[in-house]
Amino acid sequence: MSENEKSSLLGKAVLAGERVVQVGAEAARLKVQASHAAEDAMTEARRLAKRGRYAAEDLVDETRHRIKQDPFRSVAVTLAVGLGVGALAGWLAGRGSRR
Repeated sequence: MSENEKSSLLGKAVLAGERVVQVGAEAARLKVQASHAAEDAMTEARRLAKRGRYAAEDLVDETRHRIKQDPFRSVAVTLAVGLGVGALAGWLAGRGSRR
């Protein structure tokens, strides 16, 4: 092997080594970014879960309040919804048995 070939080979090895270091640094940077993105997503999911829980609690409290204020209307609405769901279920069951 000539001296020129050796220096060319050494130069290529150095360039390859530098490229490996660059790729490693880029991979580390991407790993950190992905970690931050995952943490941000988890934080946002926790916030949304809390908001949903608070909204459900507010709905339950509002329902309790309305039932206490007007119990007969609450019973009438519940009866109407139950009859409606029952009629729909009966209609769907009857329609399915014809086929």
